[in-house]
Amino acid sequence: MRRSALHDDGIGDKGLSVSSFAERFNLRIAHVQRLCREGKIFGARKHPLTKQWWIYPPAKLLCQPRKRNVGGSTVSSSRSPAVVLV
Repeated sequence: MRRSALHDDGIGDKGLSVSSFAERFNLRIAHVQRLCREGKIFGARKHPLTKQWWIYPPAKLLCQPRKRNVGGSTVSSSRSPAVVLV
């Protein structure tokens, strides 16, 4: 059974897992986890029992991501949005 990328916190909010958020916005999982720890993703919360990060709407990336080479083409922070809504 595959776990859903969405997480229900019990009060109706649906959150994205770190891996789903990273995949959606072309970031590395470790980088998203670090941004969560540093408080640079608005809407990120750590589950008290599982200790996993979940990103709830309205999520915003509060910093510019660095350049990353993806498939031979460079993705620059100028093309990436400064604010990412989930």
